[in-house]
Amino acid sequence: TECRELQVAIYFQMIWSMIFNAFLFSFVFARLARCESRGAQVLFSDKAIIEKRDGKWMMHVRIYDFDSSQPVVEAHVRMYCVSWRDYERQTRDLVQPHLLHVMRILQPNDDLGATMFTSIPANVTHRIDAFSPLAPIRYRRRLKMLGVGGSSGVSLREVDQDVGARSGVICPVCGESYSSMFHLRRHIQYSQMLENSDPSFPMLGSHRDTNLITPDLFKPLLLSEEDIRDQLRDKEIMVVVEGIEPMVSGTFQALQSYKLNDIVFGGRFAPCMTQTGGKIYVDVDKFHTILPPTDTSIHRYSLYRKPGQEPSKLGSFFGGEKSSLRSAAEIAGRPPLCVGAKNR
Repeated sequence: TECRELQVAIYFQMIWSMIFNAFLFSFVFARLARCESRGAQVLFSDKAIIEKRDGKWMMHVRIYDFDSSQPVVEAHVRMYCVSWRDYERQTRDLVQPHLLHVMRILQPNDDLGATMFTSIPANVTHRIDAFSPLAPIRYRRRLKMLGVGGSSGVSLREVDQDVGARSGVICPVCGESYSSMFHLRRHIQYSQMLENSDPSFPMLGSHRDTNLITPDLFKPLLLSEEDIRDQLRDKEIMVVVEGIEPMVSGTFQALQSYKLNDIVFGGRFAPCMTQTGGKIYVDVDKFHTILPPTDTSIHRYSLYRKPGQEPSKLGSFFGGEKSSLRSAAEIAGRPPLCVGAKNR
């Protein structure tokens, strides 16, 4: 009772010491738990590939995590398109401007979260369809007239209609919706047959009305390499990989962007994995290597096309190509594309 001041001083000194230790421990842990360095270990391909497969244009990017001994937890990928042309157009039209546009991912399926196992090299694929920001604006306007694109602003995928998971093609007569133009054509043909069997059925407003069922209704939308190149001139593709570092449970992101000069039309990524003795080895020297297309499709791309050779015409919803703007001298004088990455 005679040293009350000393007891109060010791009490506050202990409180201060515990608070100081707590702050010091939290600062040290926060510094050790930073995961930005893990994002630098995620390897992206130097070049993206745009190819035509089964009449559809696909964009591919290869991704791999160097530290495969400690797999990233819940890794998933996203893709965005930075479009200044659309941003300026929206600003000019006095609507809400959006610089970033979401690019739906086909593989891995973004409907399932676009999750990845980054310890094995994998391709990320985006399909350039009617709803893709890489498609020219005139294609998107045409599809809005067909009732496919709509004006809701929701990012959709044409592949969902192809597999019957969603109906997006609307009949201009009765308003029934179908998953593809093929099913719409069958519906109109069947309805016309039924209407022709009834002589009293009026022509106006029916499936036989040429003002509603115009010849351009089933005209295929042809997308060429030239169209995609022109659309990519002012755009930048951002690929974001996000995951959880398993050691400290911290979230990190790895980002890579691609412009027009970072994209190769045609070709495929070289195989970079081998199996020996039950183990899988990754050859990093081949990770960035791009092989030319097969002999049956090499003539479709201006990079590999011989001077004077015309591209083939493919009839599909987004099929066919036009002549490229690239000159024969540029095609003949271009060096072979074979980029090799150095080992760690």
